[in-house]
Amino acid sequence: MKKIICLLALYSGSFYQSQTNRFIYELQYRKDGSEEYRHNLMNLDISPKSVKFYDKKFADYDSINKKANTAVSRYSTKTDQVVERAPNSFKNKWYRDFFEYFVVNTNDEMNWKLLQETQQYNGYKLQKATTDFGGRTWNAWFCNEVNIKEGPYKFRGLPGLIFILEDTDKNFIYKLISNKKLDTEYDTREFVETHYGKPALPISNEKFNKYIEEFYENPTRTLAESIKNGQKTSFKNESIETIEELNSKRAMLQNGIKSRYIYIERDKEPSFKTK
Repeated sequence: MKKIICLLALYSGSFYQSQTNRFIYELQYRKDGSEEYRHNLMNLDISPKSVKFYDKKFADYDSINKKANTAVSRYSTKTDQVVERAPNSFKNKWYRDFFEYFVVNTNDEMNWKLLQETQQYNGYKLQKATTDFGGRTWNAWFCNEVNIKEGPYKFRGLPGLIFILEDTDKNFIYKLISNKKLDTEYDTREFVETHYGKPALPISNEKFNKYIEEFYENPTRTLAESIKNGQKTSFKNESIETIEELNSKRAMLQNGIKSRYIYIERDKEPSFKTK
């Protein structure tokens, strides 16, 4: 069977001499109990200095901006899964976009259990492994033929590249669909290390959650201050001139905050209290 994903050239000793190897994953994800999936394509960029995982649209928009020589197109993560780490490390920088731009330093070492179960995927023989991470149990299918101990998001440390990853409830499903080599180390400073020039502010996960929870409790605060100062404001192109008009949007704003991300690490997600 012809191997649709042409990876064999990448696991030789010369792999890390190339500048960037990009693996593209299809991500399907949904809220617990929902039947409707969201869909994103994700890039896993591996270079001699770093491993980065992020929404593919960041690179797509970056290409447009480089051709225009200005940041004409901007994108914000839809997944909350922008991470960076050193090669062969479980220590991640987790970049998080919520009005401001933050970075959470995490240590995410995983204990994998290797199983004898195998399957064929696009001509590659994959082996199964399991682990518990982020309040979920995960099944990974990795390829011993591709000697790269990396995978999507924070998942790594198996004897080969992770091709398929899913939690047991199938709320998050990653599938490797393509790869390519880039001649140079891909510059992500506009959308990973910063958010279009906005620096990433160091923060703990606990403080990040508190920040979101406080925003949820009072989502109209910033707009209300503008109205009190005599300024007009708008919401979804609708002009708002009074505090009463603004307060009528409160529930809609709260729903937007609550549903913005589907948190992959269930044990680290914020708590939204409903009054």
